[in-house]
Amino acid sequence: MRTISRRFGISRGAIYAWTKGASPLGNRAGRITHTEELFYVIGALLGDGCTYFWKNRYYIWLYGEREFAAKFAERVSVCTNKQKAKAYFCRGRNVWFVTFQNAELYFLIRRIRDDIDVASDMLRRGDCSANGLQLIEGFFDAEGCVKVIREEVRRTPKICLDFSNTDVNLIELFRRALKDTLNIEGRLASQTDSGGNRLVNHHLRMYGKDAIRKFLLHVHTVKLKPEKVQYVEKWLQQKKGRREEGITFELCRTLLQRRPSL
Repeated sequence: MRTISRRFGISRGAIYAWTKGASPLGNRAGRITHTEELFYVIGALLGDGCTYFWKNRYYIWLYGEREFAAKFAERVSVCTNKQKAKAYFCRGRNVWFVTFQNAELYFLIRRIRDDIDVASDMLRRGDCSANGLQLIEGFFDAEGCVKVIREEVRRTPKICLDFSNTDVNLIELFRRALKDTLNIEGRLASQTDSGGNRLVNHHLRMYGKDAIRKFLLHVHTVKLKPEKVQYVEKWLQQKKGRREEGITFELCRTLLQRRPSL
């Protein structure tokens, strides 16, 4: 402690307070708690979040649909000192958002964006499986999609679960997380945006019935909308030209019951 004080010109009292959990940025700047919910928050922010420094304040913003924003606000209230985070509707942009101040989370997200290995190292601490599932769930709620693929040759539409992002390193992080936590091998694909920016979108997709069933049982995503449940149920029940009865009705009903309250 004495060496650090002399080298960096920091008082011993401040160093002692830091070792007891005080923040170098000050308690009013915002704290985080390393719980499972924190990994959901990180995953969501890596997908649809942004950090913003303005007038010496560290802002966290997240944009999305109503259910996603409400769910994110609930998780934020658990893993930060923001006890009453709330989702708001932005009429001008027709989107829901959550915003709050938290310096520790601000710098953590910036570190992860600069070096994706920071997230990989965090996953290894504590319960790696539970942390990984929360990280996957947050990112899928932000950047995932339950696709219903209709083709003329199919009587029952095919289901695909798809992660999408322009950062290939993020997609690779979640490919490894899927493998490590659920033993699911996702398919990687890339395509160029047809718009004016010509950005390359990277995808991580799942098509197999076993993989989709396992994913939906463990990842309680808001992206499985009520209108898509019937298609997911029919797809998972179908097996080699016949219906595999009694498998997914309870699954789909359970998934709908898990949806966050608004």
